[in-house]
Amino acid sequence: MKNIFFLLFAVLLAGCEYEISPWQTDAHCPGVSVEENLAKLAAFEQSIGKVDFYQVAIIGDPQQYPGSFENTIEHVNTLDDVHFVLLVGDLAETGIKAEFEWMCKAMSKSNKPIISVIGNHDSLSFGKDIWLDVFGPYDFAFTYQDSRFVAYNDNKYEFDNVPDRDWLAEQAAPVDGQEWDHVIGVSHIPPWEADVGFDTHLKDSGYELTLHGHESSFDYWQWEDDLLPHYITTQNRDPGFGILSVYPGVLELDDCSRDCEKTIPRTVPKPKSLLLLVEEEEQD
Repeated sequence: MKNIFFLLFAVLLAGCEYEISPWQTDAHCPGVSVEENLAKLAAFEQSIGKVDFYQVAIIGDPQQYPGSFENTIEHVNTLDDVHFVLLVGDLAETGIKAEFEWMCKAMSKSNKPIISVIGNHDSLSFGKDIWLDVFGPYDFAFTYQDSRFVAYNDNKYEFDNVPDRDWLAEQAAPVDGQEWDHVIGVSHIPPWEADVGFDTHLKDSGYELTLHGHESSFDYWQWEDDLLPHYITTQNRDPGFGILSVYPGVLELDDCSRDCEKTIPRTVPKPKSLLLLVEEEEQD
């Protein structure tokens, strides 16, 4: 009788799915890769043609708040002018499989493409491997409505030799003589004070704005040395996100609360060329 009991118990165990370790890397996250979402965005762009105005939602640091993250996504779903979402890192807190799966479940609620950028917390534990498997490369770039969006890994806590300055300059350069309407950098961590040289490199390469998370609250600033604007969106403990409005020659930024009240509008004028600035100084 005892042998029969243990045999039945073994059969039942064999039919159960369970995790042996929290350090597994095979996260179940269908449909969230950068490649898949860029394909969705390209198809959407083809269906609507050229437009003079669109918006991008900027969501950051949902790591410990999957419920609030899902609420934010559901609200962004109602904003028709938002064409896609930039998720600027720290989806996970400790980089384990379960945390990514919680966020992937929330992302599946989106009716818009979500383009994800790696954060420093995403890189902990086995997060680097999970990220490559689920989302794809750490650095990538794409074009939408003749504007260039360049996503890059600047997580100096967990990586060496980042960001890749040469690659960033290459991605901002015109292609076949075509000038971009805008060139926008996207990363998790805003530049540090010691990174003024990097800031100047971005500005000289043609970047006119960078978007970030990491700091857990809204912010907007630029150093007087190069005047490259940086926008930081809030964390997602309470539903909140940034809105980037894109027009020909002009970028506008807004902080959005739970009800997406535009609280601090900021306009980012398209930068003038150095030659034009010199001509203006001579006229003065």
